[in-house]
Amino acid sequence: MTIIRWVEEGRIKAYKTPGGHRRIMRGDLEDFCRRAGIPFQWAERVDTDGTRRLLIIDDDKAVVDAILDAVIDEGAGDSGQWEVEHTDNAFDAGRLVSTFRPDMVFIDTQLPGAHAGRMATAIRNDPATSRARVVAVTPEGAPRPVEFDDVLIHPIAKRAVQRITGPLPLVKPT
Repeated sequence: MTIIRWVEEGRIKAYKTPGGHRRIMRGDLEDFCRRAGIPFQWAERVDTDGTRRLLIIDDDKAVVDAILDAVIDEGAGDSGQWEVEHTDNAFDAGRLVSTFRPDMVFIDTQLPGAHAGRMATAIRNDPATSRARVVAVTPEGAPRPVEFDDVLIHPIAKRAVQRITGPLPLVKPT
């Protein structure tokens, strides 16, 4: 029996793209596997070289540059290296979170067309990124969003970034 047949029989949830291709959400696949007694184990990313992944979601070039400057300075020491991705819109942010699987995410709370709190909650609810630190990037005087681990306030200070990006907890694979 194939997955396509299981989808056609309604045993596993799926949807079709406008091009007619089937897509199965990871949670639905895991649920199906549990119900059917099919063992599964998803490969988890383990960086053995100490590289940490950072995603910056912000449309302000000055903010992005300030974060990058602080991270590059920090990376020059014994703190390891950073692999960095950046986007200036919510659509690409969703794609990058799922494919890049960052250890830390900076989210602009004022990003047009995005709800930063919902983005933070989605990152936390995804098993692949649930351990990521999520940091709000917000203008001075704005209320502190509760969905975030920390807040970085404009104008960006290098020490503030380095305090936030300081040593990440080591997560050992189980």
